[in-house]
Amino acid sequence: MKTRKLKNTTSYGYKKMKMDDDTYKLRRKVIDCIYKAKKLVDLPRIEVRIVEDCGKVKKVVCGYAYLNSNIVHINKDYLKLSEVDLYGLVLHEIVHAVTGFGHDDDCYLMNPYLKKGRDLNKTEDTFKKYFK
Repeated sequence: MKTRKLKNTTSYGYKKMKMDDDTYKLRRKVIDCIYKAKKLVDLPRIEVRIVEDCGKVKKVVCGYAYLNSNIVHINKDYLKLSEVDLYGLVLHEIVHAVTGFGHDDDCYLMNPYLKKGRDLNKTEDTFKKYFK
């Protein structure tokens, strides 16, 4: 199955973290954001992996998603963001993973650069527009 292989295939030189109690806690933070997003819109099951730099990183990324595949990979270094900023990062990746929509320099949510100090209402309102 393509999805099974893809969810464990990393990109940009990152490696998937081995699942243990610490990784589970990090993954849980992302899953909690997804459950919060599911209260806003109808979402499919989204596969989550936590990735880390293995010394071969070609491009530092906060996270990435495989377009239209319901798969999200989040860089462990960005799980230290504030709750609202992490939520915004996860919503951004959900839009990629579920809708296949790419980056938009003029969009509050889908801008390719990390925004810190996000406005929760603006983030959620923008997110919902991608699912109408």
